[in-house]
Amino acid sequence: MSNYYGNTRTNYFHVKDEAAFREFMGKVAGDEDGIDLWDDEKDDQGNTLFGFGLYGCIAGIPVPVTDEDETKTEDTDTVSVSTTDEEDEDEEESEDVENDYDAFVTGLQQHVADDDAILIFESGHEKLRYVGGGATVITAKEVRYIDLLDTACKTAAKMLQNDQWSTQCTC
Repeated sequence: MSNYYGNTRTNYFHVKDEAAFREFMGKVAGDEDGIDLWDDEKDDQGNTLFGFGLYGCIAGIPVPVTDEDETKTEDTDTVSVSTTDEEDEDEEESEDVENDYDAFVTGLQQHVADDDAILIFESGHEKLRYVGGGATVITAKEVRYIDLLDTACKTAAKMLQNDQWSTQCTC
């Protein structure tokens, strides 16, 4: 089995509260290396522009999980965990965590300035069997994902004036 190697980088963007954003990003986990946070760029008015990137992919925000008493709510992807005081003491010593990518995206929505957008560009490969990429566009009100393969195939079909055109890009 081959390993997937990814790279992630954003555009430069404004945030609502610089200190709160730095604190939030300090909690974000990458799949291998740490996340580089850039804050040395300024806009024309001298306001700080942020960006981030890493050699790898964003894993998400670490959240504690347990094997006992987990229930999944019907309308959300939130897992509710019930524990007793004794279990809480044991968990402090050996707490399992799971990275929540959705919590990461929601957190970015809370921090990005209302008149700006965060563009997260991701690309990666598993040898030459799979090469892919995409972009996540995040505003304070909406999130959209753009897949490179899907967009390229739709563009080719349109250029060929053949809505049924398709191709294979993985082994």
